[in-house]
Amino acid sequence: MNVMRAQRDQLFEYGPFTIRRQRPGEALGPLTVIDQMSLKMDARIPMHSRQDEEIFSYVWRGSAQHLAENGDKTALNAKRAMVVSAGSGVRYEESAPFVETEMLQAYIRPAKSGGAPRTLDFTRADGVPLNAWTLLAGPETSDAPLPLGQAVFIYDLKVERGAQVEVPHLAGYSTWLTLLDGIVTVGEERLLQGDSISEQGALPVLRGERDATVIAFLVSDGVTFV
Repeated sequence: MNVMRAQRDQLFEYGPFTIRRQRPGEALGPLTVIDQMSLKMDARIPMHSRQDEEIFSYVWRGSAQHLAENGDKTALNAKRAMVVSAGSGVRYEESAPFVETEMLQAYIRPAKSGGAPRTLDFTRADGVPLNAWTLLAGPETSDAPLPLGQAVFIYDLKVERGAQVEVPHLAGYSTWLTLLDGIVTVGEERLLQGDSISEQGALPVLRGERDATVIAFLVSDGVTFV
């Protein structure tokens, strides 16, 4: 297992934004960047362009607003996640107009370049279930509610103190797990907020030491990407 501890040098401050940036590295191939962001109220990321990326957005505290170039607005919160498949190019802005917000964004290189851009969101009316993983995003051929143009699966978990949960695993996939809040143990490793742990294969059982929010990425070994 490889443990990446939250470090000060991962933090970047841009006015009302604080970003903790992690780069999973070559072993995780197309999973290029994972940003954990704190946005003060009224923070705004101006209209900007993305191309040939799959951008997964997940809010675990507060709310954010996604504004597309055509004026369409989507509210993101603990019940609604989003994937922007940038394809040949897309422009949008993001903001936190109502309350301080904590969110994660992951950037994934697709298997093929170009194509028509699209933006999809997934809402869970009852919020995140306790002590059970939810599949949020996955390859086009999977049953995931948010399709990705890459062999990557994304899950989330709200785990209570004292609960034990198996970490999702698929044969031929590596696992990257990142802790958004709380404290958990994975095998013998104790993870605090901002820590991540990865393995080329299955990770040990996860146990909540405090109520926690966790994201897991499963990435196919040997995938191709642009």
